[in-house]
Amino acid sequence: MPALSVSVDGQHVATVSTDGLDSLSVDARGTLVDEEIADLDVSGGSYPKSGDSTYLTWVSEVPLRVGQVVIVSLLESASSTLEGKTIEEMLPDEPSSTQTDFKPTAEMYRELRARPKLREKYAFRFESSLGTKFAGQTKSGEHGFGFSVHWNSFHPERARVSLHSYSLESLETRGPMNKHVEERIYSGDSVRFELVA
Repeated sequence: MPALSVSVDGQHVATVSTDGLDSLSVDARGTLVDEEIADLDVSGGSYPKSGDSTYLTWVSEVPLRVGQVVIVSLLESASSTLEGKTIEEMLPDEPSSTQTDFKPTAEMYRELRARPKLREKYAFRFESSLGTKFAGQTKSGEHGFGFSVHWNSFHPERARVSLHSYSLESLETRGPMNKHVEERIYSGDSVRFELVA
């Protein structure tokens, strides 16, 4: 089965096989108001039509600094180097949540708007083995960015790559985000992402 492999500054972070999964994502994201500049996650799950769904995390909120290079590769086949954990396994002392609606409320958006900005903008560089290159930054008024490589079992031969930035208004109204890069990679391909000063 295909696998996603992730490294930061040339150091292997994780390889996760898609065997038994319906989706798998590598995500880097950050906002102007969070203490960490950005963080990196690897997560996914299986969602059968009947039976219980399982959501797992392999890498959780690894801090990323400006200048660090994240490389994500889609491998034809590889074994996982880490065990995925459920939320209960990651947070054993937290009470089980019965919450099913995770949509942010108007109050949450008001609180985010009131928080002080810890940085003015994000700037980033992207390059893929397919030849795509991009260098840019968030626009005035934008709140954060997201970079992701997402695999799903509907198209097991490829993964979707996205780099975008967004404002709180676009999140709240579910409006369009500022899409900087969107492409698909296939077995043997890789992408390189870097936050820059």
